[in-house]
Formats: sequence, structure tokens, C-alpha cells
Amino acid sequence: MGLLMRHLIIGSVTILLVYIFLTSRSEWSDMHSWNRAFADVSLIFLFITIMIGPLSRLCNLFVRFLSWRRELGIWCSILALLHIYVLFQGWFYWEPIRLIIGVNQETGQLTFDPGFTLANLLGSIGLLYLFLLALISNKKAIELLSKRGWDYLQQKSGTLYILVVLHTAFFLFFFRLGSYNWVQKPFLGLLTVVFVIQWIAFFKTVFKSKKRRQ
Repeated sequence: MGLLMRHLIIGSVTILLVYIFLTSRSEWSDMHSWNRAFADVSLIFLFITIMIGPLSRLCNLFVRFLSWRRELGIWCSILALLHIYVLFQGWFYWEPIRLIIGVNQETGQLTFDPGFTLANLLGSIGLLYLFLLALISNKKAIELLSKRGWDYLQQKSGTLYILVVLHTAFFLFFFRLGSYNWVQKPFLGLLTVVFVIQWIAFFKTVFKSKKRRQ
């Protein structure tokens, strides 16, 4: 399947998922509905990207999807950027200090919240990782960095995953917007699935390695 077709497929899925998340939170303000919709779909793509590797070790059926991680990473980055844009446009009013100090949900005034600050710092670092990985998702980057250097940077996706999970967990469970967020349970479910798949793949790899030595 060609590169353009892959982007068309993922782009279409993106539009559908964003629409589903938007309509599921119709009682929220437009700003929070849009920013969370973009963030949630971006998170789903990150989960899928992280799971494809371990799944390919467990079942050959998933090997064919390894090459899709590049497009998924690019769309994950696009959605993360839209998430940030909506926040700065509708909540932070293009004042970076609001991202660091915090904004009172009711009054809109600056108010220091250590958790809010830490979560946004983690999210900002994760965003830099995400854009870096998206930037090197091409053959020219492999030629420039060498295969070993490129592989080293790609392995940082685990760091990105941890940063994004911590950032998301804070805003899902500790920073209330006054409305129920149904994503909480699916988020915990996906975390569990990823954790289990990664460890099963790890033990299978170790078992195969030992078997070859015998």
C-alpha cells in the first residue's frame, strides 16, 4: 500500500474519531471539547504505535503493520499540535506563563497549582519528543543519522509514552472540569493492555533466546 493511501486512511479514521469524541462531550464548552478530542485521538494513535511492536513479536499477523508506525506517529504529532493550539487560543490566550503557573477553571485568573505545572511540563517535554520522532520518520533521516543513531532515537518512544501517560492521567483524574469524563476507564484499560502485551512479548523473547542457546 502506498504512502498516500496510508495517510488517507489514517486521516479518515482521525476525522471519524474526533467527531465521536466531540459528540460524546456535547455538554462541554467548545474549547475543552475540541482540545480533549484532539488529545484523545492523538493518545489512541500513540497507544497503537506502542503496541504494534510487541504484538508483532507475539503474532506474525501484526508484522505487516510495523511500517504503519511512521504514519501513525505523524498524525499523532499533528493532533497533539492541534490540541496545543486550541488550548493556547481558547484558554492560555497565547501567554506561556499561563501554561506554567496555571489558570483557575472558574475565574480564569492565574493561580499556582504544582500538579498543573508539573503535568504541563511533562506534556511539553513529551511534545518535543513526539515532534522529534515525527521529524526523523523518513529515509533521509536514516541516511543522515545512520541506522544505529536512528534506532537509538526511535527507542525513545518509551520515554515519550511515559511522559504522555503521566500528563494525561493528571488531567483525567486530578484536574476536574466539572463534568464526567468517560475516557477514564478506557484509559486505564488501554494502559493495562499495553502493560500486559509488553511483558508477554518480553518473556516470549527471553524464552526464544534461551531456546536457541540450548
